[in-house]
Amino acid sequence: MDAPLLVVSVPNLQAISTKDKFLWLNAKSWIVSVFVPFVLWPWLGTLWALALYGGFLALFSVLEFFDEDIADILIAHSKLTGAASFYA
Repeated sequence: MDAPLLVVSVPNLQAISTKDKFLWLNAKSWIVSVFVPFVLWPWLGTLWALALYGGFLALFSVLEFFDEDIADILIAHSKLTGAASFYA
């Protein structure tokens, strides 16, 4: 006597919440990593701007290893002015 076959279908919620990444960083991290050194380039010089770019890449790669929404969190936090507390 064979046991009845039970099929359970569960959506993969983690796949829905993942961000598209290009070379280990998401798009907002790349934009911040390129934009800030490019804007500061005339004052820092080429060598320091490249060092800042490498520093941003290293920082965002470590931070996104732990939380892939870190760029969204930092951008949202920078837009909040005068708020003592905020709720998600």
